Amino acid sequence: MDGEIEYLIAFSVNDAAGRGMAISLANMAKCEDVTHRSRDPKIRALHLCDDLRAVLAGFDEDVVFFDFIEEFRDVKYFVILSRHSSLTGMPTLTTHVPGNPWGKNDFGGKPWEIPPANPVLMWYFLKGLINRRARDGLLEFRVSYEVTHHGPTSITRPITFIEIGSSEREWNMLNVQRAVASVVIEGIENTLDGGSTKLCTVSIGFGGPHYAPLFTRRAIEYGECYGHIIPNYVIKELDLDRIKFITVRAIESTPGVERIVIEKVKSEIRKAIATIAEERNIEVISY
Repeated sequence: MDGEIEYLIAFSVNDAAGRGMAISLANMAKCEDVTHRSRDPKIRALHLCDDLRAVLAGFDEDVVFFDFIEEFRDVKYFVILSRHSSLTGMPTLTTHVPGNPWGKNDFGGKPWEIPPANPVLMWYFLKGLINRRARDGLLEFRVSYEVTHHGPTSITRPITFIEIGSSEREWNMLNVQRAVASVVIEGIENTLDGGSTKLCTVSIGFGGPHYAPLFTRRAIEYGECYGHIIPNYVIKELDLDRIKFITVRAIESTPGVERIVIEKVKSEIRKAIATIAEERNIEVISY
């Protein structure tokens, strides 16, 4: 590969959605299959994608247990291609940061641990998914951010999930896999060589439900690119000291954050978040 590798794009070979996106991406980006050259026993599929400055790698493990990708020291960023599951089964296309911003780790990772976000890439992914939904007639799909949740968490470089949900039907739709793969390619291309500088306001969200409708809307209408989003169902479980702790962690794990948007939380919680933000010259918008 000419030049520096910047991205590891990872997926589980046992995940129909992730595997399908990876196959489409490898074909569309003309990636070279080098699986036979890999000496890592964890790797089940390996491609070099020169134009994306990326390695595309498949593993047996479920993506929420991908903490071991931290061992890939020569890359700057991680992108995870994944299925999305929900009880409603609503067709969904999402992007988010992993992490456990509370004392639970029911779906991988460690409690109280959140890795660095890649807000600008997530913003490109969100906009790309919205455009593809319209362009490709995927109107049954909801497109949104998701809040910070699940593993892996023991990651020290920016990591981004992009997902197809929410049932086997959607996971296996080839046209959707191709559409999302194209979004990944375009998003990465847009961030190479510093092309993403100052196109959006790096932001953090507090409050709201799991699919973050307010923050999704503001991302498009106001050019806010979100990193970590801490939802109400987490906030309600935390005392004030833990609120302060996770606010600091979210700020530290959202590189370049300029704004915090708070949606309908108790006034003492809003004040605690705002005080920490203002001490760091971060703008606060409250609803």
